Amino acid sequence: MKFKLPFFQKTEEKKKVVSEVDRFKKIKNIIAPPGVIFNISDFQIGDIYAKTIIILTYPKFLFAGWLEKIISLEEIFNLSLFFTPRETGSIIKQLEKQLLRIESQIAERQQRGMTRSPELETGYRDIEMLRDAIIQGTEKILNIGVYLTIFSEKKEELLIKEKKILKILESSLILAKTVVFEQQEALISSLPLGLDELNVNYLMNSSSASSFFPFISSELSMENGILLGINLSDNSLVLFDRFAFENAHMVIFARSGSGKSYTAKLEIMRNLMMGQEVIVLDPENEYQSIAEIYGGSFIPISLKSEHKINPLDLPHVFPNEDPVEIYKEKMADIVGLLEVIIGNRFTAEELTIIDKALAQTYASFNIFPHSDFSKIEIFPTLNDLERVLMSIEGGKDIAEKLYPYTQGNYAGLLNQQTNVDLDKRIVVFGFRDLVDDLRPIGMYMVLNDLMNKVRRERKRRIIILDEAWWIMKNEAGANFLLNAVKRGRKYLLGITTITQDVEDFLNSNYGKPIITNSALVFLMKQSPATINLVGQVFSLSEGEKSFLVQSERGRGILIAGFKRVPIYVLGSYSEDQIIKSTPEQLLAIKKALE
Repeated sequence: MKFKLPFFQKTEEKKKVVSEVDRFKKIKNIIAPPGVIFNISDFQIGDIYAKTIIILTYPKFLFAGWLEKIISLEEIFNLSLFFTPRETGSIIKQLEKQLLRIESQIAERQQRGMTRSPELETGYRDIEMLRDAIIQGTEKILNIGVYLTIFSEKKEELLIKEKKILKILESSLILAKTVVFEQQEALISSLPLGLDELNVNYLMNSSSASSFFPFISSELSMENGILLGINLSDNSLVLFDRFAFENAHMVIFARSGSGKSYTAKLEIMRNLMMGQEVIVLDPENEYQSIAEIYGGSFIPISLKSEHKINPLDLPHVFPNEDPVEIYKEKMADIVGLLEVIIGNRFTAEELTIIDKALAQTYASFNIFPHSDFSKIEIFPTLNDLERVLMSIEGGKDIAEKLYPYTQGNYAGLLNQQTNVDLDKRIVVFGFRDLVDDLRPIGMYMVLNDLMNKVRRERKRRIIILDEAWWIMKNEAGANFLLNAVKRGRKYLLGITTITQDVEDFLNSNYGKPIITNSALVFLMKQSPATINLVGQVFSLSEGEKSFLVQSERGRGILIAGFKRVPIYVLGSYSEDQIIKSTPEQLLAIKKALE
């Protein structure tokens, strides 16, 4: 027989509490190092050796972000910064004593008939200005301690790292040395405990101390522009005008599901509010709802679509432009399209044949290099080029390769006169219903036609190229995109290139030039497999790489010129209702419409 008495239950509860405490102690013993050995000039934690470097003196002038040289190193270290405010009254008394001492030295030199001392006079002025600033409250005096503890599995490597860091500091005229005989104090001072056991401080005013901030810039906020998100470092707003930089191009790198399309849609909506025109090349018809809500045009590109674009259209020529150069440029674009269609580069002989065929095709419509293209109403089509190729010696083989697009299964995509309406503030080209093999061709054709539109009227426009790798699959398409990026600034055009195939993009011969010609880069969540490549291209620190690998949806690093800002892209409730970009949201919309 069992008795459920109260004192039995209390005993069981006590035993349970004790067992939980013991379990916690076991966990501490497992994760804690086996012990610490303090030597004369270093200390050992388990199998890891460590050494602490302290900074003793600084030059008279420190440049902003000088500490970033150390933080950007690919080394494992702990950095402790201690800022201790000094009492103002005692500091002022010390400064006044120094002023009296220097003043007496100057007077003594004058009595002896000695020449003036620039060092004493400069010191007197500096101390006087500092005293006045402290009294006015614009400056404060701080005791600053900087301790850097480096780690390594081998003592030899530890010495190499030590010399490397000391050399970097010496290049900035900063005197530093390693700690000797105070290893326990060094360990405690380098831990996140807020305890300065070393107490090796340097007296400095607050203006100079501001240079200790480890990043060159911590905010990106302009008077004009759109709100992109929230700065994760200081919770300030990230406001920027992409047209205020040397060019208005942006590259967005992110893995699937990290929020890159959401970011692009949010930027589109806010740029529309600022009066910008936006054109989108949309592989999955994700942007259709935005075009409809904002009174724009949605143009589906497919074999059965009634919307057509003629790739042989010629652009308008401005008064200060040479029509012959524009004509030659367009011929090169058409050759690129033909290479995308055929799937390989033309030989020198084939290029000669195509060049003759294009000239004859346009001449049959009374179009010549020196013509005024703005007065021409009807341009030749791919069918006309095919007929000319058939009549030229050696052109039959090329013409037969065009057959699927003129009379075969793919006819209707590239061989019709242009009838699309681009005179809306937002135009979205949808490629979802276009078979995968034709998407690079369709995107090349549309982008080529958009460059004609950009030439006709110069004003601020943004082109969003989602999943840019479709057009970069072919060398001719990648080359055309690069040329569009290079020419865009001349026509007040900003191109946003978005891709999740980061490795393929960066390894392409045209990927890095597109990046270097883009003033803005937005890096969102990255794959561990590609983060080292991304870090190498964009010179990311280990902390930045770790942030990008672990970042949540909508978070990333915006690189704008020399500024790097960790941001969180955040939309309002109404914007979020319009965007609806997650698969769950899209499925809910589809069910609601059924």
